[in-house]
Amino acid sequence: MRRIVFITGAARGVGRATAFAFAREGANLLLSDICAPIEECPYPLGTSAQLQESASRCRELGSRVATAVLDVRDQAQIDAAVEHCHGELGQIDVLINNAGLVGPGGMPAHQLRESDWTTMVDVDLNGPWRCAKAVLPDMLSRRGGTIINVASTAGMVAFPFFANYVAAKHGLIGLTRALALDYAPHAIRVNAVCPTSIRDEPQLDSGMLTGVASMLGVDLEDYEALSLPHHPLGSLISAGDVASAIVWLCSDGAGHVTGAVIPIDTGFTAR
Repeated sequence: MRRIVFITGAARGVGRATAFAFAREGANLLLSDICAPIEECPYPLGTSAQLQESASRCRELGSRVATAVLDVRDQAQIDAAVEHCHGELGQIDVLINNAGLVGPGGMPAHQLRESDWTTMVDVDLNGPWRCAKAVLPDMLSRRGGTIINVASTAGMVAFPFFANYVAAKHGLIGLTRALALDYAPHAIRVNAVCPTSIRDEPQLDSGMLTGVASMLGVDLEDYEALSLPHHPLGSLISAGDVASAIVWLCSDGAGHVTGAVIPIDTGFTAR
């Protein structure tokens, strides 16, 4: 039986790469994205056209795909998408909490507006909790399932000028570990991946790294050059690197892995 995988933030970047990876594994997919701007976020977010492109390319790989436009700040929208999935595909086996923001940022903490703080936390921390809340009844009813939270190296170590992002991603790792303990008796596994800076890739319509560089007031090439010395393997990573780790964590080969926090960072956090 094909697994049903729910991926948030699937219009582009890591979300799209992860959708492709699961489609190649034979999964059916519920793909979602906000498909609208968020006032506080200083870079463009995924669009409806990009979400449909992700879905179309997964269908070409053989997957049945349902899509949902939803904001992870809204529990009712999440619940409606899960109900839609039940009708189109069935109960959800795997949740990939990928939707997230890296900005607003690029400034010391005292310069953040209240909305800069609350929006970041509501998307990057509360959003994964809401999505988990929506799918856990499916997993409990079948006594099994997997949740992967896409955190960040910013959830393992701090770096300057992004206090709201660092705090939200640290919180997401705490949520990962707490859920792993709560649901281990029900054979539900919960893990987190922590990517470092991910290169923008035109075929994935990704642009988050460009957004980060812009918030810091530097060109993308200069940002990458400044980042590389902090990565012992001498490179940044691709969205495909993250997707490969996610697929493995959802596989039988990782059947005894839960509560894990796995850096995908070419050694950034090893120092």
